[in-house]
Amino acid sequence: MQTILTRLLPCVAAASLLFVPAASVDAQVKKPAIPPKTTPVVPPKPVVADPAAAIPAGQPILAHVSGMVFDSLAYAPLPGATVQFVSAKDPLKVRSTQADSMGRYAIDSLPVGIYLVGLVHTQIDRLGLDGMATPVNVAAGGEVDLPLGLPSPDAFRATKCTDQAPGAPTGVFVGMVRSARGQSLAGPARVRVQYTETTVNSGALERRRPLRTVEASSTGAFTLCGLPPDAVLTTRAYAGSDSSGVVELRVPTSGILIRDMYIGSAERVVTRSESGSSTVLRGDGRLRGIVRDTAGRPLIGARVSMPGNGAEGAATGGGQFQLDSLPGGTWMLEARAVGFQPRRVAVDVVGNDISMTEISLDAVAPTVDTVRVRADKWSSQMAGFEQRRKFGFGHFFDESFLEKRNARTIADVLRQAPGVSINPGMNGRDQVTMRGVNGAGKCVPAVFLDGVNTQVTDGIIDNVVNQPDVRAIEVYTGIGGTPIEFQTRNGCGSVVLWTGGRRSPPAR
Repeated sequence: MQTILTRLLPCVAAASLLFVPAASVDAQVKKPAIPPKTTPVVPPKPVVADPAAAIPAGQPILAHVSGMVFDSLAYAPLPGATVQFVSAKDPLKVRSTQADSMGRYAIDSLPVGIYLVGLVHTQIDRLGLDGMATPVNVAAGGEVDLPLGLPSPDAFRATKCTDQAPGAPTGVFVGMVRSARGQSLAGPARVRVQYTETTVNSGALERRRPLRTVEASSTGAFTLCGLPPDAVLTTRAYAGSDSSGVVELRVPTSGILIRDMYIGSAERVVTRSESGSSTVLRGDGRLRGIVRDTAGRPLIGARVSMPGNGAEGAATGGGQFQLDSLPGGTWMLEARAVGFQPRRVAVDVVGNDISMTEISLDAVAPTVDTVRVRADKWSSQMAGFEQRRKFGFGHFFDESFLEKRNARTIADVLRQAPGVSINPGMNGRDQVTMRGVNGAGKCVPAVFLDGVNTQVTDGIIDNVVNQPDVRAIEVYTGIGGTPIEFQTRNGCGSVVLWTGGRRSPPAR
């Protein structure tokens, strides 16, 4: 119990911004209903009066204090929260209780007086509000209603984003970086996000891809302010050699995105097929789930995949699927089924246990007559390729260019890319280099093969894949314009190769 006291007492000065009652506590108050969603939760500060006049000499007056613990950010009750009352007169006297599944709590036979009231919950740790408390005066006996809760979005922003410039975007990304193995983080943790920002300057539409990085605290908690509400963030977390996958997260219209990021290690495995070789990431994780339509019916035969690590599978009876040998961490899971809109969700692969998930797909509304289509994994890859080309960053070589160029090696193709140098290498093969960050000397770029970071430390890319097996190439020579999914910490740019047998020219 004294450990809990240490957690609460040093925080009285800042507490009034966070955990405050939603009504004065000097009378018997009827228990209010949860406010409608359109009404912001802005609880007033408690009025602290001298309770001495309310206590008859020689006889303690007892109160039954109860209420709801409400999460104003999620706009829902906070079940399981521990509520603590610490006597201001005698800090060794502590009363604690836990909120039930509806967020309700109750403490009976509490002597009237001034208390420090605090909350303990994983959501509070995630938001970086751990250890806060507020003084409350229980001035009368009998039934006393004391609602408690987390701050509103506006109050939370005012507390966490104190150095934000006026007029800056109001979106906030907050959470914890956690180890997928349940261990301590291997070093300082960071979260990197990138998003598209569209502005109009002098009548011209301008798109930017800001890159933001935030360093987590020693406990893994992080807060990133100044994000556009409703923006899609391309996100990755890392600490030491551990990393998450690249995931897409949307900032809600409320402006507060709460999401933990799990990181883990991965083993690179080279696989070979008729279309060439590729590198996949493997680990000890497993993921099991169900793919359904919006009516809850299972979608047998739906395809599932995890972009970035090469895992793929199909839903069988009951719409169930299982993916094994996965690297730990937070990854993107994509589900597709004929007649339904594809959907991508972020999933957490944690430890050696089986992680669970469910995906619901929306049916495609029929708008045209039946047509014949040909789709494969390449179609999905090319969609991302074309989207990145539209942003105007990097240099792109598509399938038609490679066929027309008919180069002997990949290095010959890359001679056409600005900022790339080709130098004689070992065994008669050419070495690909770029200029390092901040005007540093030549460096070897990172190489991504079918979206997976592949080790090519000597810069001889032709040792990894044959030129005829490459169907598209992306080249990024500057860190600022490199999409987050193709960034590394090598201080150099990136070369992205998409493989597969090239298609035959269409018959004329």
